[in-house]
Amino acid sequence: MKRTCNMLLRLYPEEKERLTQKARKANMSRESYCRAVLNGSEVKEGPNADVAQLINQVRRVGYNIDQILKIANGQGLVDVPQLRKALEETHQVAQQIIKAYARTGS
Repeated sequence: MKRTCNMLLRLYPEEKERLTQKARKANMSRESYCRAVLNGSEVKEGPNADVAQLINQVRRVGYNIDQILKIANGQGLVDVPQLRKALEETHQVAQQIIKAYARTGS
């Protein structure tokens, strides 16, 4: 659905700067930030680049474990239950990182 209603909001320069800074920290536009707050969302600071890289690395490790698990399971070479546990732990770590930085109520 397209937003069709416009609204003029007058702010003091300090208020505009505060709004801009909060939106920037959340990796959102000022408009998106205002809508999220208006709709009762808890707006959290967005992750920095290091967190995004960490999530990608954890996912890559999980993918590698999954590939090893498939080979090991087919050939009976490795302790498969232990490998499955390691894979589950990487999934849990990735989910915890994502949950820590996800916007609620979006």
